[in-house]
Amino acid sequence: MERRNFLKAAAALAGIAAAPGVAQAQWRPRRPVTLIVPFPTGGGTDAYGRAVATGLRERLGVPVNVVNKPGGGGVNGAAELARARPDGLTLMVTTGGALVMGALFKSIPVDPFDDIATLGQAGSLQAAVAVPFDSPYQTLADLFDATRAAPGSLRWAHTGRGAFLHVAGQSLLDANELAATDVPFAGGGKVRAALIGSQVDFAVIGIHQAAGFEQQMRVLGLVAPQRYALQTDVPTVAEQGYNYEFIDTPITLHAPNGLKDETSRTLMAALHETVSSPEFAKDMAVQGLLPAYLDGPASVGRLTELRDAVMPVIQSLK
Repeated sequence: MERRNFLKAAAALAGIAAAPGVAQAQWRPRRPVTLIVPFPTGGGTDAYGRAVATGLRERLGVPVNVVNKPGGGGVNGAAELARARPDGLTLMVTTGGALVMGALFKSIPVDPFDDIATLGQAGSLQAAVAVPFDSPYQTLADLFDATRAAPGSLRWAHTGRGAFLHVAGQSLLDANELAATDVPFAGGGKVRAALIGSQVDFAVIGIHQAAGFEQQMRVLGLVAPQRYALQTDVPTVAEQGYNYEFIDTPITLHAPNGLKDETSRTLMAALHETVSSPEFAKDMAVQGLLPAYLDGPASVGRLTELRDAVMPVIQSLK
């Protein structure tokens, strides 16, 4: 995959995307909208989902109720969405990358490209390497040197086998010819707790999870093309001389297949206006997150690009 500034590209696309305004769209919902978030409350996906729900509520003029449907790494909620009527009243915000990776890792009942429609992207979660605050590893070089000296002896945490952070972490280790023992946990909050409690030597976490925990963990490197705008003190792994593949997970809005064109246009316009608003950026920043808009076709392209990039890593994990 070409290593590029994805957030910068997304911001540029947000400014030029040819999305009609909601006021010009023909469809208007007459009943409340259900927005599925197929992960627990309190995580990055849930934060994006609730902010998207607020924006859609303001623009569609009806309640947008967030319903958390955790389970199966996002698969359970996606399967429910695929079974829903394509009337615009059931939507889903998920980690699109995690859904794509899950479909590669094992057989699931939902094809993220064929069974549901992608309306656009609201954000992106990026991976970082972190250690407990009192860890003897002060730098990424310290950690990698120790990992190389004793292959397989260090333990690292992630959010589940085949999930975004597992794939991103394993890809980083592979790119630098390192071996460590992975320890899966159910959700980012549990990974962070395990790291802070020194149950593992290091973790690959979403960079946003470090916000507010600077005295309990130390982030050694961001696995991305450039520094994160809300945590510019964290260097990238490339800055420190290490190889990497940029594997993020886009946060995407989906609907059942078969939406009428006017319904799809209205929802895409509402998402565009939401993610482009100062209120959305402010809400996200409080939680250590950033907006990153792409329209529907560009989002599908990004997910396709991500699928092709992670396929070799996932094949090695099976």
